[in-house]
Amino acid sequence: MLLTSLKRNAIQTTLILLAVLNCLSAVAADWNQWRGQERSGVDRQSPALMNALPGKGIKPVWYVSEDDLPAAAASGWSSPVVSGGSVYLYTHKKKALTEVKKLPPLKFPYLPPEKRVGMTDEEYEEYEVNRRNEQETRAKGFRFDEFIYCLDRRNGKLKWVNQYSSVYTRFAQSGSPTVVNGKLFVLSAGRTARAVDVETGDTLWTTKIPGDFRDQYLQSSFAVEQGLAIVLCDGLFALDTKSGEIVWEYEVEARKNIHCSPVIWKSDVGARVICNVAGGLTVCLDVKAGTLVWEVESGAGNATPIISRDKLLLYGQSRKSGLVCYELNQTTPDELWRFNGAADSGSTPVAVDDLVFVQGDRRLACVELATGKQKWQTMLDLNRPRYTSLIAADQKVFYAFDGILAFEAAVKYKPLMQAKINRDGILANESDFRELLGIDDLEKTAEGQIEAAVILRKEFNNGPLVCTTPAISDGFMFVRLKRGIACYDLRDGSKP
Repeated sequence: MLLTSLKRNAIQTTLILLAVLNCLSAVAADWNQWRGQERSGVDRQSPALMNALPGKGIKPVWYVSEDDLPAAAASGWSSPVVSGGSVYLYTHKKKALTEVKKLPPLKFPYLPPEKRVGMTDEEYEEYEVNRRNEQETRAKGFRFDEFIYCLDRRNGKLKWVNQYSSVYTRFAQSGSPTVVNGKLFVLSAGRTARAVDVETGDTLWTTKIPGDFRDQYLQSSFAVEQGLAIVLCDGLFALDTKSGEIVWEYEVEARKNIHCSPVIWKSDVGARVICNVAGGLTVCLDVKAGTLVWEVESGAGNATPIISRDKLLLYGQSRKSGLVCYELNQTTPDELWRFNGAADSGSTPVAVDDLVFVQGDRRLACVELATGKQKWQTMLDLNRPRYTSLIAADQKVFYAFDGILAFEAAVKYKPLMQAKINRDGILANESDFRELLGIDDLEKTAEGQIEAAVILRKEFNNGPLVCTTPAISDGFMFVRLKRGIACYDLRDGSKP
């Protein structure tokens, strides 16, 4: 009897330990918000990942196309997040109310900065007024809806979908969801905050955030701390996670769309929220009270702040602002260094141990965290890469734009994969695809070059969606594609 009892106790103890380990694994494996658990862009519990793709590439563990998720394509640039056994994707979709005849060309299309050369500020302001008026008139023939998809993490099967009647915005609303304690928080179009039950997909509450709205789009993602969901919506707002009630507001004088997502700093004297706001300012507020602790004229913009140990990294939209590092303290932080070798409209860098990796102006650079000294820089063979952010796992850095680039998080640039994704979702190095398709041989003649271009356009029309950033967790990468979403197993099978 004693032996049986001992065996029973041993089995119970083993089961308890396994349950605890499973729970810990589930917690560690989450990428539950924009740029992961700490909003750092780093999966710190990653298993060993492959150093190179096999010659034939790898198939996706699962791939859900736009045929099964109709609102996954042409519906904003929200990035996927992973929590527990689920993957979540938010989209903002327009649909014609009736059969719409082909619309005439726009008289006032969007002008990127390079096409505004020669225009005065007044001329461009008048142009923007006309452009917004034209877009609003055309939008009356469409309805706008938001969809939150919940997919099974293992196989991509749809668990539920939350559909919400939305409004027109100049560009699609694209903030990524945040999942904490069984609730999903997202900033919807029209300055509306929402909470959704992650098990059922039911909307728990909606809150209209005060402020004027016409057609503005705001891409900020919530940071959740101490029962508060905090988001940038012109100013910073903290909402009670249970009720959606606005607990505090921090007003910002400058009114300009800034899409930065706030981060939480666990300081020695309490939790703080840090965020870039309009006018090139970065502010630090007490989480509970919403009161200002300090502010700095950093020049930072849409990029999300990074907290690495006792340092704060901020990234600007111009070379003058560049990448700046501050030493965090309870008073105004001290500027330690500024790297002016790159700038980007929204790409967020990543810090891995003692190094910082930054992308901008088609440049990819590595600098020392302690000094800002450049260790290396390389040029990307990409057409206007921007907005997409760097992420890291297992001492490897990933950049998903057009394809997926991976390189060592080291003081010398060593690319590990320069991959493309074909129409079937296969991930393989571009050189292997070219060999498989016979592109090099075709390009030896003028006629073959034309044929090769057609083949490449047809084969690679489904890469990572521009402006989105993958989620990476437990060695699996979840990538939003131009025509769906896919999961890839990047684990090194030769290592335990």
